[in-house]
Amino acid sequence: MSGKHRALVLSSPGSRGETAFCHVLKQVGFDAENLDINTLIERKLDQEQLCLKYKVLVLPGGNTYSSVLGSGKVLALKLQHGLGWNLARFAERGGLVLGVGSGFQTLLHLKIFGDDYAFRINEDAVQQEKWIKVMPTGTRCVWLRGLGLIELPLNQLDTEFVIDPFAYVEAKGRLERLGLSCLKDESGERIVGLCDQTGRIFGLLPHPEFFLSWTSMEDWFMNPTRAAAPGQGLAIFENAARFVEQ
Repeated sequence: MSGKHRALVLSSPGSRGETAFCHVLKQVGFDAENLDINTLIERKLDQEQLCLKYKVLVLPGGNTYSSVLGSGKVLALKLQHGLGWNLARFAERGGLVLGVGSGFQTLLHLKIFGDDYAFRINEDAVQQEKWIKVMPTGTRCVWLRGLGLIELPLNQLDTEFVIDPFAYVEAKGRLERLGLSCLKDESGERIVGLCDQTGRIFGLLPHPEFFLSWTSMEDWFMNPTRAAAPGQGLAIFENAARFVEQ
């Protein structure tokens, strides 16, 4: 990248993956920093400063502010009322936003994609990762441009995106009509990622930050010649770098 653009990885109690996000963002050319939500509130980093200082905002996964309100809810409230941020306006001014796992939940709580969508935790699952194959659909999402079928790790607790059953037909139709349901499982039946209408805000269930090198896969040794190859999650961040350079 010609002159480094800045990226902010937002920490909150219970979040995880910040180190991986900073590493990959620096790898693709960003000047990445990790700051805690409460630190930003203390510094009074308002909407205008966010837009002027950063090109990318990352909301990591984890059990962020786990409570009866649900993971991601308190962080959404702090973004709205503690900082006064409007992520849709950030995107309209060219900013990119990535929310993974509970970071995706935060985007849903902020109603980025509409009112009729939620995230259900699989309480019967073991808290461990499995690998799933996912397929980008459409061309709207900046983060997924040019990508085909990829395999990414998924926390088994974070397994289901749901649509309000009372508004299911209309709400699902809206996602498809506007091209917002940009990432699905291999079968094409389950939505595992959404983007907003600008294509710049992207929320997804699997974790691209944990597949940056081929050796991250449990069975990588079955094909040792690929040991030095990049993981398929890296391409998502390379797309972000290309976009901000345009």
